Amino acid sequence: MTDKTLLKWKSLMISDAFVEKLVEFPEIRAFIKNTTLERKQAIVIFGANWCPDCRILAGLTQSAQMLESIKENFKFMLIDVLNYEINMDVLKQLDPTANSGIPRLFIFDNNQNLINLDRNDYFRTVRSMHENALIDYLDSFRMAT
Repeated sequence: MTDKTLLKWKSLMISDAFVEKLVEFPEIRAFIKNTTLERKQAIVIFGANWCPDCRILAGLTQSAQMLESIKENFKFMLIDVLNYEINMDVLKQLDPTANSGIPRLFIFDNNQNLINLDRNDYFRTVRSMHENALIDYLDSFRMAT
């Protein structure tokens, strides 16, 4: 990451957003189900704290600009993959082709169906995107509640 790019995102980067914890697939399913019961869309993000793009994406989910949209429409679950050492099995249950490359962001509709499988790696270069990229992306998948 260049100094200029780093400065652009530095205030949003969260250094410890991803907690080292094994996650079982039933936990993800429960999160998705509970989120849809709240009439929100579930978003599951796989990432790691060593990854600048993951830290930026985690920061974007909590930025002031995003908070209103998030509170109203979305709920996030962040899952750590360390150095592709943990939780890769649950990642592959969502996307069998995912061997590397994070962050991975999965969006579910109100019927608990994954709706962005072909674009789950979109934010792997979030550092080169504009500040509203996450809002724009989520808006393109927003479901009517």
